[in-house]
Amino acid sequence: MEMVTIEFTLPKEIYDQAKEILSKQGLTVEDACVLFLEETVRLGRIPFDYTEEDLEEARQLEKMMAEP
Repeated sequence: MEMVTIEFTLPKEIYDQAKEILSKQGLTVEDACVLFLEETVRLGRIPFDYTEEDLEEARQLEKMMAEP
């Protein structure tokens, strides 16, 4: 199977908090990302409910992270 590498930026605080939570379940952040994408493919949609406000918040964060 051909593999790809994904690189993205997120606030360190979110990464650190997620890493701590996931490690208690025996997962790495990479493991969780792979599980998320596998479940997205299996379901054909994002595997949790979200609102338009959630999407806008994510877009604003992405825009903020892209600014120098």
